[in-house]
Amino acid sequence: METGATFIDYYEKKSCSAQWLEFNRGMAAELSAGLPPEDLRQLFFRIGQRLAQALPIPRCRTLEELQDQFNARWDGIDWGFAVLNEEADGVAITHACSPVAAAFGPGSTDWSVGFFEGAYQTWFEAQHMPSTLRVQALQPEVQAGPRIDLRLSRAGA
Repeated sequence: METGATFIDYYEKKSCSAQWLEFNRGMAAELSAGLPPEDLRQLFFRIGQRLAQALPIPRCRTLEELQDQFNARWDGIDWGFAVLNEEADGVAITHACSPVAAAFGPGSTDWSVGFFEGAYQTWFEAQHMPSTLRVQALQPEVQAGPRIDLRLSRAGA
């Protein structure tokens, strides 16, 4: 048995409290049955905005400082961590160890990523970034379980 896979399997089982797992999975199934994925993504975007507003980030001078502030917020609620990498045309955001994939199930990834888009968009806006920049998750088929890959770049880029 591969140790790395064992750790990941264990993490995925434990990242969502057992008392909430079936509730969250049932809620995800009902949401998916009742609303189109784009509406769900927008709903979760707004939920992400609310979380970011409840956990504000002070003005930061560097990307490293911003990453530290993001991670202080995520660590405070046991929601994993972020890695920011500056690229020529944007910022790559990798959010790892999120409980969302385990909580809502693998079928929710195409809309639940909206939560992270909303949270990071709100936090970046608080840094007074240009209004032409948007946080967007990469295509769901690129996602790897409890890892969400996003990008801050010009809208439509």
